[in-house]
Amino acid sequence: MKKTIIYSFIAILVCALGFSFFYNGFSGIQSMTIQKYDEPIEKGKITTDKEKIKTITGILNRSNRVTANYELVYPHDYKIQLKYKDGKTEVLYVNKNFGLNITLFVSDVRDSYKINDKQTKKILDLLLN
Repeated sequence: MKKTIIYSFIAILVCALGFSFFYNGFSGIQSMTIQKYDEPIEKGKITTDKEKIKTITGILNRSNRVTANYELVYPHDYKIQLKYKDGKTEVLYVNKNFGLNITLFVSDVRDSYKINDKQTKKILDLLLN
């Protein structure tokens, strides 16, 4: 009986730690707007397609969180504005070619995130097409 309780507790603890480690908190997104960095938000392309948002949210939640702050010498490539169902907004600044096959997504309210170029291409294709 004790072993069962201990094993259950360990399993729950491992699941909770795994969830918190692999989840970046992107959820409840209602729409996404993308535009070139130097364009106003009004010129951006808005996406409200639930399947596209679900796919992009999954990629963002699996991305590698970076807590370091980078001072970039070149401007961002794109801005992606996330509108949440609770009315809040967040802007992700996209820096392609940040590293070898790496794109840096810098949030205006959270940490930064590294995503491989294949996943970045998928995000951009979904939002721009």
